[in-house]
Amino acid sequence: MTKPPMMKSPENHPTALAYDAECQGALAEHVDKLLNHAEAAGWDRTKAAAAMMYLSAKRLKARADGA
Repeated sequence: MTKPPMMKSPENHPTALAYDAECQGALAEHVDKLLNHAEAAGWDRTKAAAAMMYLSAKRLKARADGA
């Protein structure tokens, strides 16, 4: 028996106008939970959100660089 995906799959093509909003909606709950976990562990929520943005950008760059 296969597990269902942990998040909603896209219904729109990546070039569709609705794609970004759909992706944000699919990620929002997970981001909120991660920020709640960070805050519960004692991290400042704003600093944790900034760290997530930095890490996301860093991973995109590494992927673009072929790492």
